[in-house]
Amino acid sequence: MKLKHFLFVVLCIATSAPAQFRIASYNIAKCIGDHSAIDYVVDAISQDDSHGKALPLSIIMFQEVSAGNENTLHQFLGDEYSMGTYTNKGESGGAQAMFYNSSQLKEDADAHKDIFTGATRYGDRWRLEGIGDYEDIIVWVYSVHFKASKGSENKEQRLFGANAILEDIATLPQESHVILVGDMNFYNSSEPAYKALTTNLIDPLGTSEWSGEDDAIKHTQSPRKVRATKGTPGSGLIHGGLDDRFDFQFISASLQDGEGLDVVANSYHAFGNDGNHYDVAINDGDNSFFAGDTARSNEIANALHMASDHVPVVADYEVVGNDAKEVAPK
Repeated sequence: MKLKHFLFVVLCIATSAPAQFRIASYNIAKCIGDHSAIDYVVDAISQDDSHGKALPLSIIMFQEVSAGNENTLHQFLGDEYSMGTYTNKGESGGAQAMFYNSSQLKEDADAHKDIFTGATRYGDRWRLEGIGDYEDIIVWVYSVHFKASKGSENKEQRLFGANAILEDIATLPQESHVILVGDMNFYNSSEPAYKALTTNLIDPLGTSEWSGEDDAIKHTQSPRKVRATKGTPGSGLIHGGLDDRFDFQFISASLQDGEGLDVVANSYHAFGNDGNHYDVAINDGDNSFFAGDTARSNEIANALHMASDHVPVVADYEVVGNDAKEVAPK
């Protein structure tokens, strides 16, 4: 079922249900993967009922978006979505792109900001306002792509980027709803940049270690084990198997306070990761991401393998009160 038809069905079913948002983050690797697979994955995120009911995407943020690819991604999403302010300052790791469901949200373009995060990279900040059933909801979303690789210098660059984002968040009105997503390239929970972020924001999966097979369910990179044949789609994608948690959604405490907008408990997950593919390709053998539906699970695993060298991170949010307006700045 294509996304535009699925959106109509879901919105009709959910008319009397509490207003909810689905927010996803996806490092799209400069769109060098198979485009039909990318299109399939983007549609499938809205049909994902692995951690609750299916919900149409409200916001999706992409990393590693080279100039021109933002238009390709918009085509995959369709006319139901508007593109947030897109800027590209020649970032070596690709820029950030944000799209939102225009039946739920509108962007305050004047609030968009580029934030230098080190290593010729910029994070982006967008302010989105709810409309219709979502009126009075205001959410600030950030997308980043921090410096990759191990080593003290790269860790310092990631810490610089994390602090730059935190300094900007500190300028927002008190109790703002803040979601920070992206490919952050953290190798473990002891990294200074991760500690800085979790001192100020919440990691919905907790702050315990995530390396190794016991925490395979958290990993987001890479769904590929071997390099694709040169000259074929995806030949430049990183391989090595699903064994790193590089992609995150951090949230402000105001998204767990029972007022305005809150994250839905246990909805945060790495899309397509069934926890049984540690250090192998996500489509190595059968995948069991959708419980009891191996065929469907294998289809999404195959698409993820061809689309990018990361898998999306998905979380749902629910409107839980009427008082979600901004208050006076600090």
